[in-house]
Amino acid sequence: MKQRKVWLIRFGELKVFFRRLFVVLLFLTAFLTILLSRVDSLIVSAVDKVIIDVTGPVMQVLEFPARTMHQAYTYFYDISHIYAENKQLRSENKQMMILQNKVRTLEVENQLLARLLNYVPPQEVSYMSARIIAESGDNFAHLLLVYIGDEAVRKGQVVLSNESVIGRVDTVGEHFAKIILITDINSRIPVLIERTRARGILSGNNTAIPEMIFTRSNADIQVGDVVVTSGVGGLFPSGLPIGFISAVNEDGSMKVEPMADISRLEYVRIVDYGLAGENEFSEDFTESNDAK
Repeated sequence: MKQRKVWLIRFGELKVFFRRLFVVLLFLTAFLTILLSRVDSLIVSAVDKVIIDVTGPVMQVLEFPARTMHQAYTYFYDISHIYAENKQLRSENKQMMILQNKVRTLEVENQLLARLLNYVPPQEVSYMSARIIAESGDNFAHLLLVYIGDEAVRKGQVVLSNESVIGRVDTVGEHFAKIILITDINSRIPVLIERTRARGILSGNNTAIPEMIFTRSNADIQVGDVVVTSGVGGLFPSGLPIGFISAVNEDGSMKVEPMADISRLEYVRIVDYGLAGENEFSEDFTESNDAK
């Protein structure tokens, strides 16, 4: 390292010497030009050209060794850096190979465990975007009419906003579909509290704030808890967000504020999770509770 510094210092001194020599030559040239300018301008021009033609190649020859040595030093210095970087890349490559082997081992273990548990992987999800044409939010129904074009849409498919579940497909026409919202009085969705896994039914009431009913009286539910789909019944997959608990009533029911502002939506996503299209879980559940 010290030798490199010494060589750099010597190269620098050599370049400074040549620059000073060049300045001296220029000074002498200017002095001679001033003297000769008083004699004859033609002679001065001729002499000036001769001096430039002579000093230019000389300076080029004088600077060539220093420039060559500097380029050679830079070349070998870059080679040393490339060698260090190559060594580091080899070490990182070795670590990546170790991680790759671990991942392959985990994949094999995962496959073995999946076979032992008879695990069936979920189907791939497909969806389409639909534009809202009309909205009904009166005291009798909370519905959306959307344009689906020539897309294949089935009754019972889940409808999402950018944030959460807002409803499901109720009726499908040739180019349009009717969506029943989670706030509609005919909507019943099996849900659970994400924090405590307490189950219940999200029931629409034709207002902007649906209710969570049929929940155990001793369930630990607090304002602010996140409500998600439970997956019971097969109509909705589990874990889809719906809203937050906004109030807990004395009769055991709870108000659920939807995450999505349905009144401001322009487009929705109709998602096919590969589940049963038309599920009557909510009606069967309601009838069984009424019978009790």
